[in-house]
Amino acid sequence: MTRLAAAVSLILICHCALAASPPDIPRLDWEERSDWVNVQTDVTPAAVGDGQADDTAALQAALDLPGDGVSIYLPAGTYRITGPLVWNGPRVGCLLIGHGRDTRLVWDGPDGGVMFRSNGVAYSRYVGLTWDGRGKAAVGFDHKSDERFETEVRHQHEAYRDFTGYGIRIGHEQKVASAEITYLNCLFERCGTAVAMLTFNDYDNSFDGCEFRDCGTGIFDFKGNFYARNCHFERSRTTDFHIQSEHGDSIRRCTSFGSQRFVTEGGTIAPLTIQDCHVAAWKDAEGAVVLAGAPVLMFDCVFSRPPSARPAVRLLSASQRLLISQNTPDEVEKLVERVPGAEIHFIPPGQRRGVVKSARQSFLRSEVSQPGKVYDAVRDFGAKADGKTDDTAALQAAIDAAREHGQGAIAYFPAAHYAISQSLRVTGGGYTVGGSGFMTRLLWTGPADGVGMEVSDPQEVTLQAFTIGHHDAGPYQTAADIRQTSTGGPSRCNYDYVFAYGMYQKQPDRQGILFQNLSPGSVVYALHTQGNLRFDDSASARFLFANSYEGTVSVQGRRREREGILGFMMRLATLSDPTVHVRDNQSLVMSDFYVEQADRHLLLEGEPELPPGAVTVQGAKIHLNVDQPILEARGYHGRVYLGQNQLYINPKEPRFVTTGEGALELALCGLFLYDVTPRFELGPGTRLMLAANQGLDNAGVERPEGHQAIAAALDDLRRLGQLDHQINGWLPVPKGKLIGE
Repeated sequence: MTRLAAAVSLILICHCALAASPPDIPRLDWEERSDWVNVQTDVTPAAVGDGQADDTAALQAALDLPGDGVSIYLPAGTYRITGPLVWNGPRVGCLLIGHGRDTRLVWDGPDGGVMFRSNGVAYSRYVGLTWDGRGKAAVGFDHKSDERFETEVRHQHEAYRDFTGYGIRIGHEQKVASAEITYLNCLFERCGTAVAMLTFNDYDNSFDGCEFRDCGTGIFDFKGNFYARNCHFERSRTTDFHIQSEHGDSIRRCTSFGSQRFVTEGGTIAPLTIQDCHVAAWKDAEGAVVLAGAPVLMFDCVFSRPPSARPAVRLLSASQRLLISQNTPDEVEKLVERVPGAEIHFIPPGQRRGVVKSARQSFLRSEVSQPGKVYDAVRDFGAKADGKTDDTAALQAAIDAAREHGQGAIAYFPAAHYAISQSLRVTGGGYTVGGSGFMTRLLWTGPADGVGMEVSDPQEVTLQAFTIGHHDAGPYQTAADIRQTSTGGPSRCNYDYVFAYGMYQKQPDRQGILFQNLSPGSVVYALHTQGNLRFDDSASARFLFANSYEGTVSVQGRRREREGILGFMMRLATLSDPTVHVRDNQSLVMSDFYVEQADRHLLLEGEPELPPGAVTVQGAKIHLNVDQPILEARGYHGRVYLGQNQLYINPKEPRFVTTGEGALELALCGLFLYDVTPRFELGPGTRLMLAANQGLDNAGVERPEGHQAIAAALDDLRRLGQLDHQINGWLPVPKGKLIGE
């Protein structure tokens, strides 16, 4: 072999090795913000970050700094930890942030230790951190609160490696629950259990774009509930999912290769949806999915390279109700191992298909875009940030500077209170308007009919990490906290960690975020919002809310053009009245909706001259406090689907009420009725269809046309998945098409 040939061969070998390397979390190159506490320069003792010095005391000193809204910054480096770190509450709106794969926290303490504990730090974020247990630490991160309820917490761009027990553990010996935790683009490697939810009230855990490699169990849920989307699993020694949940769960667009098993479902009261998942080369000869009795919907799933001739899905209980549609293999004898008494329901094929490509598909991002140049409203433009002085001009100047610069610049508002008397104007594109999180608060001092922030014709604008209109910041009123409009062609705007008015207020049409007259083809992607969401004459736009919380969703508009989609993945509504109000025969689709202590759930209104609508709602739990209808349709016509939900209601006769002469298909599918008996008060135009509900007599009401209505609802969920993958870049948009078409 010549030297040239040898060199070429070596290059090819190296290239193949690099190509085969599994993805890691991204490198995050931040421009340090003015309100960040740098652990290497701003605390005593100072952290070193060289992997040799003991940085435990320095990091704990930063964590001990008082107050809400503290942002602690770990520059790139390796931080050696010899004892547990604790972030004590009660406090809110804090941030722990590093450089992704370049900021490492390494355990060098005793075997069986816990690296980090969150003790009542709500509305907090942990971003860009690599936690290394080195095969010695038992737990990487403990959500174990004695101080306050932890809610709307985020783990993002984090890696957890080599923990003998748990990467992240929730609920161990807790006094107060931790719920509504989101895991975005996180990696778990070689952990005994990657993430575990261990007790009651640890609910609404969302996993999106995460990866689990060589763990014992990926996601372990005992008495909580979760939603997993776009996650990849490899070589789990026990199972990818262990489920014994208190409320409903979903596994959507996930992939698994070489694990012992995909799903071990051991509960009987929590409905489960498995949608568009690809599973290959599992090792358990008894099945990739084992079900113990709760209602299950499985559609668009592919099982390949089995270890034996036995079917991929095994049923253990005679009370099992399983709905299947468009799975591979398609013959039920090859897909499901029956048990006497269990019910299998066949839903006809839809007009759409799944979007996942193969069991090898990974969703973890090794590179992500970040804000560029920072225009600081306090440092650069003189905002007083005292909650009293009018800071409108300073904040607007920061926004204008970021817009003029473009290229990903950010108008940054450090954690503080900012009084504004006039609308902040956001238009143009290529920039971000953002703060530090929940404790960056915009306080309206203008007239009651004013608008806090006017977003007009945005083109790739992101609103991020601030509060506007929230009742916790003080009483005031606006026509809308944020109003987004379009005057020309399609627009694009992203919302992430934005908190507006509506939580616990039971005032659905007040303030919040208003989307008004959005042009056809416009796209709104909301990774995280809280508060009332109002949609007015925007039915030709495409909306995707990945995680949204509290308040009411209100939809109206009399235009007949309705080619868009209003889609929600995870949503929580607590103390709402109603949770959803649809007027004018509008449409929406929600895949995972958790409702607790609400007065009313779905209120739908329509008129005969308007086009028929379609409302598709799946969920985890519906819990009402008062004797109001769980669903009330006043003249609404078209199709309504309520499925894969747990009815856990204090009034033991939840009512379904419809009025009007228009044709309405009402399909209830895969529900678990927890000690309740529904009462149907249906108008003459309503056709009721029941399928695979547990605790409800389906006899005489289940019919083929009902299965067609369910098939149409599954197409709504498929379109939601397509929109998710197109917006996030996992599915290309065909030439000449719009996102979501």
